[in-house]
Amino acid sequence: MAGARKAGSPLKFAANNAEAHEDEAAEGMSREYQANVQAFALTLIYKDQRRRKTFPWSIYGGHDWFDDGDMETIVARFGEGGLAVRGYRFALLERDLDLGRRSSIREHTTAQVESMLATDGDEPIIVSIETFADFEAMPASLKGDSHENRDARHP
Repeated sequence: MAGARKAGSPLKFAANNAEAHEDEAAEGMSREYQANVQAFALTLIYKDQRRRKTFPWSIYGGHDWFDDGDMETIVARFGEGGLAVRGYRFALLERDLDLGRRSSIREHTTAQVESMLATDGDEPIIVSIETFADFEAMPASLKGDSHENRDARHP
């Protein structure tokens, strides 16, 4: 029986693992929640798919979760800056931020938002993502400061 694999061999599961990742890639899905390890960074992926911003978890300073009627907002602090995420069904997103296990937040297109709202589920629906280089500027923007003024302060 030389060359026979043992029952607990890691090679036994390698084929199934590779097939699972191929299915995710084919569907355009990504694994945003890290099940058994802490993520190194949180990457924001904007709906145009051309812009990304990454915050390392090592400078994470906490977050606040607000319910603004029908829309929810999570404001997270990373070092001197921060981010504001608006959308729906934020229970899982809030848990992932608490545990430091979310590796990315993907902003959805309008069509995706409408489709996801029409179905039941618990996956977070991200309507918009804003980042702030200076955390002091965030409250003014969240209170309705105009886009022109905010963009002038934060190019």
